[in-house]
Amino acid sequence: LKKELDVVLALQADLDASDRALQATRTVFEKDSATKETLDAIASLEHSHKHLMAKVEVLYSVLNVHDRFPELQDVDLDFIQTLLMACDLKINI
Repeated sequence: LKKELDVVLALQADLDASDRALQATRTVFEKDSATKETLDAIASLEHSHKHLMAKVEVLYSVLNVHDRFPELQDVDLDFIQTLLMACDLKINI
């Protein structure tokens, strides 16, 4: 489970970074009176990004973390990753 969760969280982090880049791009182009074509391209990228984020959520749900560990239902994903790393460290000691 740890390896799969690591991959999904890494993908999530990459998508978060691309979201920040998209927002910065939109800000720069809007300040420079971008053409409709440019704004349409950015909007299309933002739509694709939202679609990718939804797919990452599907990947996470397939891992069934909350089914395997219902007590983690409302726990942040990063904290779950930290718990799994601590568990691995404990096993290796």
